[in-house]
Amino acid sequence: MNTAGITGHLIDEVRHLAGAELPEDALEAARNSVMDWMGVTIAGADDALVHSLIAAAREQGGSAQASVIWHGERTSAAFAALINGSASDSLDFADSNPNMRGHSTPAVVATALAMAESRKLTGLQFLRGVIAGVEAECRVGLLVQKGLKPGFHPTGNIAPFGAAAAAAWLRDLPAERWPHALGVVATQASGLHNSGGTMSKPFHSGKAAMNGVLSASLAAHGFNGRPNAIEASEGFLSTHSDSVGEELMRSADGRYLILDTTFKSHAACGLTHDTIDNILQAKREHAVSADLIRHIDIDVPVLHLRVCNIQVPVTGLQAKFSLRAVAAMALLGEDTTDINAYTAALAARPDLAALRERITVNGREELKSASLANIELTDGSRISVRSDARKPSRDQALKREAVSRKFRLLAAPVLGKQAAEILRRDIASLQELDSIKPLIDGAAKLAAAIAPRRARPAPI
Repeated sequence: MNTAGITGHLIDEVRHLAGAELPEDALEAARNSVMDWMGVTIAGADDALVHSLIAAAREQGGSAQASVIWHGERTSAAFAALINGSASDSLDFADSNPNMRGHSTPAVVATALAMAESRKLTGLQFLRGVIAGVEAECRVGLLVQKGLKPGFHPTGNIAPFGAAAAAAWLRDLPAERWPHALGVVATQASGLHNSGGTMSKPFHSGKAAMNGVLSASLAAHGFNGRPNAIEASEGFLSTHSDSVGEELMRSADGRYLILDTTFKSHAACGLTHDTIDNILQAKREHAVSADLIRHIDIDVPVLHLRVCNIQVPVTGLQAKFSLRAVAAMALLGEDTTDINAYTAALAARPDLAALRERITVNGREELKSASLANIELTDGSRISVRSDARKPSRDQALKREAVSRKFRLLAAPVLGKQAAEILRRDIASLQELDSIKPLIDGAAKLAAAIAPRRARPAPI
């Protein structure tokens, strides 16, 4: 294949990385991503938006190819990817990757799971598909590293490329058809930042997954897209970004960017995490409490104002996209890691509303990722704290411990402790599984009932 163009080079690199003898840290990163995805998807599976999507899938019909997580219902691979991808982002608790500045695995894992189940692939093949997807979307992310144009949400616009690559890899799409798969998915790239706080925001991940499955399928059946739609005039880059980081993308050759994936510790928009951490640090190091606050100035990158600056949230979902609300929650001792903490009742609580009014959010051009909290106390003293939670760590063992804890907290209340632990072990040994059926069965409503029969000794 001609690698002179951006699309050709990207495809060659992704296919090489996914098909190589995978280093253990890349496998570990992929397993961590799947475990985090499964935990947040199980926890979000009963969300109202999931039921709406299932109803729509029933209405549309389709071959029973792949399963809807927890519900056990089977539908087409495309609709399963749509529903599971949306469910995985319904709590806004999914992982992210700084190379694409969005949620990196909700769409990719949903796509890979649907493809692997429908095509009866092994655990290792499934993991290779996940890696192909994350590597593709991260490289598209590097191309627009200076940022998408205002209004475009990275997950909705960049994740579809990852989903298409995952689907293309897992259906063994011939190399010469990959440019068409990416061309078809490029023309569907969409997703608006102003969807935050609505069901349409997690729908970005689901639609990205669905588009990826569809684009690879169409390419396999001879449907043509613009082979260089990413870099062509009036293509993806020229319409979505003011600059093209081709050198940055090429500088990542040979590197597994999935290693940079970060996992959320707070169940709110990722752009709020620095602010939450700043407040918690001030409480821990300076004994700051809500009754001592005269005023707080929260300084954030300008982008944050367009994403998570809902001034007066009314619903629990809106609270996740409100810097003022999460800062007040942290000050009042609410557990921001608890998915059940974000409710309409909490958003309306008088003490939280009153504290929220003493908090001002400011966008600062000089800030690129870190956030600051400048706190004025009632005695006139001032405290300033700074945090940058988006700096990636490549310590996969440390991530495994954190993701395992998070998985247990999310999955055990839904599946039961024994069933959740069996599922965790299966994910931890995914590359050894002959099929991904244990994952599908282990995440189903009936998992707790069959757990005693599936129990295995020697915890990993």
